[in-house]
Amino acid sequence: MTERILVGHFLTREDAAELVGIAPDEVVQRPDLLRVGGLFLEEVYFAFQFDGPTIRHDLGSVVRMLRKHFDDETVADWLARPNATLAHMTPLRWAKAGHDGHMLVVAAHENGPTPPDEELSWSA
Repeated sequence: MTERILVGHFLTREDAAELVGIAPDEVVQRPDLLRVGGLFLEEVYFAFQFDGPTIRHDLGSVVRMLRKHFDDETVADWLARPNATLAHMTPLRWAKAGHDGHMLVVAAHENGPTPPDEELSWSA
């Protein structure tokens, strides 16, 4: 995997906080929200993580699990790539279609992102 796929639209911290009705500082602390940030620019949050005024629990579960081993951009890239465990649908499309959220966790275990030249051990 050489190029990353990052699916926009994006929300600023303030926009995300306003959308779900929490303080901007709380948005930063959420382990279930992926973000892209820069050294000199404020981070932005992937809009696909929100369903109206709520944070998507189905995506949040797999995000929390994968963030233990991978950076946010790697997790977001994995969500945008077809996955054999999910009938070759992307995890994002699988979730959007209303399929079983538990299968996202299964797909992450079976066909999740792996660091280059390194195997991930799920038993750790």
